[in-house]
Amino acid sequence: MNMASPTSELTQNSRRSSMDPIPNDERVFGLPSYIAMWVSSMVVIQIFIVGQSFLPPSGALNIMQAIWVTIISAFILWVMFVLNSAPGIKYGIPFIVQARASFGYKGARIASLIRVIPAVFWYGIGSWIGASAMVFITETIWGWGNIWLFFILFQIAQTAIAYFGIKSIKWFDSILSVVVLGFLIYILYQIIQLGGLRLTENWTSAGSWGMPFFVAITASVGVLITASINNGDLGRYLENKPKNNYIGHFFGIVPMFILMLLIGILSAAATGIWDPIQALVSVIPSPLVAVAMMIFIVVAQFTTNLTINIKPPALVLVEMFNMKWGMAVIVVGFLSIATFPWLLLTSSAFNQFIAFYSAFLGPLLGILLADYYLIRKQKINVEDYYNQQVGYNWLGIGVLLISGIVGIIFLPISWMVSLPLSVVLYWGGYQLVPYYKKESQARVAKN
Repeated sequence: MNMASPTSELTQNSRRSSMDPIPNDERVFGLPSYIAMWVSSMVVIQIFIVGQSFLPPSGALNIMQAIWVTIISAFILWVMFVLNSAPGIKYGIPFIVQARASFGYKGARIASLIRVIPAVFWYGIGSWIGASAMVFITETIWGWGNIWLFFILFQIAQTAIAYFGIKSIKWFDSILSVVVLGFLIYILYQIIQLGGLRLTENWTSAGSWGMPFFVAITASVGVLITASINNGDLGRYLENKPKNNYIGHFFGIVPMFILMLLIGILSAAATGIWDPIQALVSVIPSPLVAVAMMIFIVVAQFTTNLTINIKPPALVLVEMFNMKWGMAVIVVGFLSIATFPWLLLTSSAFNQFIAFYSAFLGPLLGILLADYYLIRKQKINVEDYYNQQVGYNWLGIGVLLISGIVGIIFLPISWMVSLPLSVVLYWGGYQLVPYYKKESQARVAKN
């Protein structure tokens, strides 16, 4: 049976059939366009904000320790993306279908909600940051700005681009990738030039290699652990060649992630300003360049939201309710407004918010990896993933809950504890629990 559907390509009229596997000859992305898409999508202002929190007074690290946090976090994220994108790239299936093996046909919807709820929050936060940048632009040029008007216009514009599906997202993100990269390099240069003495002071301070160091890694990875979980939604559109997975994610994600964290770290050291918009503007030498910078931030929020924050929850709505993609995108836009991003972004509990949701995202990723690599040995029967006979895999759901609760107990380093615990518990369940042990043995005999 050929599971591929002529409607698998995502358009404004796509429904549940768009969850069907995408054959390799119908993939939208080659390696260059996939890298370009991720380059533009990685301008996540939230990464910048996390970087700002590493140094005093918010954090307890010096610059050397913060740089090591950046390098380690980038490597961890690369490994996460490569490992969990493999099923989507190889078999052409989206995240919610991949999750059916671990959680059951209906249980996968529960798991997907754990992934997409943070995305809706991030969508709202990104739009609010973009609206703040618009206020700076209009106040500089015309002496007038209204953040609420710009916030709503921002939502409308992003919805309009995402409405038309995967090709619209691909071309918008890919075309802007060069502009995005150029601006980021310029920002970094300005910060280093103007930072001077304050950068030196933060370099020589004692800092900490203890718990604050690991908390910083937890927060850094936590910003993008969501994207690594459901990257099959994008990876399934990438040509299925072995090198595409590790090369595409290395060059698309690692350099940009390092650059964004470094900009946050160094801007905090150089300016002592904690508002991301004001911190960036403060290192720009002229009002004209500052306006260009704000335009860049606006564009950056578009590219990030389209790839990381709009697509995942919209796909879940399509799968759960057989809703048209275009309508799902509109619904997600309204939901992101209801998250009150103007309150969350200014809250002192911003990093705790990241740690709390990544407490459950860590085990979600761990279970997906354990199922694909340890239980199924990277060999799956795709048709089984579209079989509704198993509504819930209670082992996966139970491990997710237990590991998530443990992650909350160790909240400052949530996913560092909950992810490996979930791998051990899920794998152990298939070795020791009679029902799952029998299922595993039957699969081995079949193969």
